[in-house]
Amino acid sequence: MKSIVICEKPSQARNVRDALGSEYGQVLAARGHIFKLAEPHEVKAEWKPWTYDVLRPDSGFYPLKPDTSYGKDKVIDEFKAALSGADRVIIATDCDREGQAIGENIVRFFKFKGDVFRAMFNAEDPASLRDAFGKMQPNKVYLKMYQAAFARMQSDQICNLSMTRAVTLAVRPVGMEESLGIGRVKTPTMGIVCRREREINNFEPNDFFIPWMDVSDGLTTVRLKAATREDARILDADKAKDIVRNIDGWSGPIIALREQKSQLPPKLMDLPTLQKKAAQWGWAAKKVLDTAQALYETHKITTYPRAENRYLPENEIANADLMLSSLKELDFVKVSYDMPVIRKGKSGTFSDKQLEGSSHHAIVPNVKTQAQWAAIFAALDDDERKLFELIASSYVAAIGPDRVYDRTEMKAAVGDYIYGVNGNVDVQLGWKEALGADVEKVPSDTNDTDQSLPDWNAGQIVSAAAVGLDKKTTKAPARYTEGSLVSAMQQAWKFAHDGETAERLKDSKGIGTVATRDTIIEGLKKQGFFEIVKNQIVATDLALALYDVLMIEAPEIVDPAATAVLELALDDILTGKSDPQAVIDMLVNRAAAVIVKMKIRGEKGQPLDVKVHRKPSPKMLDAARAKAKRENVKLPRGAVTDFDICKEFLGPLPDNDLPSEAQIKFAQKIAGAAQVNLDEETLQNRALLSAWINANKDVMPSGAAGGDGPPTAKQIGFAEKIAKANDLSIPAATLQSRGDLSKWIDKNSKKRKRT
Repeated sequence: MKSIVICEKPSQARNVRDALGSEYGQVLAARGHIFKLAEPHEVKAEWKPWTYDVLRPDSGFYPLKPDTSYGKDKVIDEFKAALSGADRVIIATDCDREGQAIGENIVRFFKFKGDVFRAMFNAEDPASLRDAFGKMQPNKVYLKMYQAAFARMQSDQICNLSMTRAVTLAVRPVGMEESLGIGRVKTPTMGIVCRREREINNFEPNDFFIPWMDVSDGLTTVRLKAATREDARILDADKAKDIVRNIDGWSGPIIALREQKSQLPPKLMDLPTLQKKAAQWGWAAKKVLDTAQALYETHKITTYPRAENRYLPENEIANADLMLSSLKELDFVKVSYDMPVIRKGKSGTFSDKQLEGSSHHAIVPNVKTQAQWAAIFAALDDDERKLFELIASSYVAAIGPDRVYDRTEMKAAVGDYIYGVNGNVDVQLGWKEALGADVEKVPSDTNDTDQSLPDWNAGQIVSAAAVGLDKKTTKAPARYTEGSLVSAMQQAWKFAHDGETAERLKDSKGIGTVATRDTIIEGLKKQGFFEIVKNQIVATDLALALYDVLMIEAPEIVDPAATAVLELALDDILTGKSDPQAVIDMLVNRAAAVIVKMKIRGEKGQPLDVKVHRKPSPKMLDAARAKAKRENVKLPRGAVTDFDICKEFLGPLPDNDLPSEAQIKFAQKIAGAAQVNLDEETLQNRALLSAWINANKDVMPSGAAGGDGPPTAKQIGFAEKIAKANDLSIPAATLQSRGDLSKWIDKNSKKRKRT
């Protein structure tokens, strides 16, 4: 029997070969998705011009077609030849929906008739891979996972392209050539940030006052503050002063309550939590995922990073002793406890029930490589080390003892207000030892304090030794960081307009997936909807103008909660609660309703009234700075950030400065991928076309947008020699770009062992 193994990327294939050799047959590597859906005009020629049509094929679905870009045609030919003589296929791609689609699309496109099996793994070390292949199951077991991926892919193709065309035709600002990209997840994500920007713009600060009194028994003094709800704050200064006058000289009994309390550790890390934590370091969401991917794929020191579940399966309980003892050997783990505490169920760490419907568990250190943790950790770069410490500390805390603390509450009822203070004193740090300074602090506007309070009994008579007012000012809500935006996408239930919907969505995964949220944010930045200012996301004028129109014409597509309801239906395909066809129909009908509204607006001729700002490319800026230096003048104000100002300063370009044929073809590829227009003026000028490519190239696969194309076979071979000699893995995205692979070789060639 001839068998082949399908992996998602070359590094994964190399890991499988190293672990299993050819025991399960020839191991082949895709380059991510090597098949894609046909374009609308390839299904219907009349769809080539942009109209207000709903772009759904008569058959209901778009067919698959080979993706021949960047050398993928050779990979496709390799799979075709191998499948033609095979009796069995084992899909060994990533363990999520995208991985399932990558592998199964290959099998389906070539109409393979033999046996198809699936190997599922959350780590790529030899032991995990051998275990996964030993437990592989028939691929039909994962049919619902493929159906969920299929429904998402088809509905996004139909709805996103149709709505992008309709919105672009209806409201694109005058002078703007690019499309106004609309997406099922992208647009409500833009809506979250725009909504916050509007809240900030409309915010009016108000002063409010908190009366306090220092009470004493003659020996000890404690400050008690008036406790008021946010909606009952004291806003009137004269009223506040009257309250203070009335408590001056007060004497009376204290209400005292003491109890010992315990606190469970925080849940383990999933990717959104990891991204939110790392945002405090100024990290972009994409950087977090890329670094976590390196820990998993290259170093094999952590489990699969695209996790959206904060639990471990109950069979991992058996590894807890070994995990704790091995992690304590690393310098940064400083805890006094030696025995793990096993907590099961919803409030615990290990729960099979809480993992139902999830493709993978929380991100934790990979137990299968624990014997090499110290050596691997020593070889990590600074960013990798920092992220691994966060993941490892989270695990150590999760299996640590409860935190135990004494809580004392002291209150005094005076007039219409309760004055009080709460003191918390740790008795047993427990899991807090593992997290150190990373433990979330009590908010500063509460009456809690981490200090010991006097040993006063209930009824103790005290007197007000001093009284006064704390003046505070309300603050506008903070702008999102990339980490907090990912968290908001995940917690879309908070945007629901009614309690029933909010409750329904609390256990959902929000909008987007862990594998796409960072890409969504990057795309919104590239489209000019988001700007990053001091690590905070600011909605641009273009985004706000579009948001205001959509809030009137189609509020459902900027509403995160409404989108989360649709996401829930897509997720329910996994468990069989939703039918794929019905979900696609629902999404298409929603898009069709939006398109009708856009067509009516478009016929009225009401484009967005906003100036579109384009940034100059690095080459334009270099040319402008060179001219300024040459002519001994300063760059005009705004030239660094405004394309038009920079272009005007450079002046007219030579008439014969025409772009090359290769440059034109590459730009047209980008335009097709991004669904944006290329105006004739740009196509006739090398500098303008170069600037356009720089502004739009990030829609292409990583590294390839620079025009360098895929690496040569010789370059890949040399890189693989370095990787093998130093026990390294080459990231999949790097293997798709000649430039990126060249940088990887430069970085790692000095490490190459001499023989």
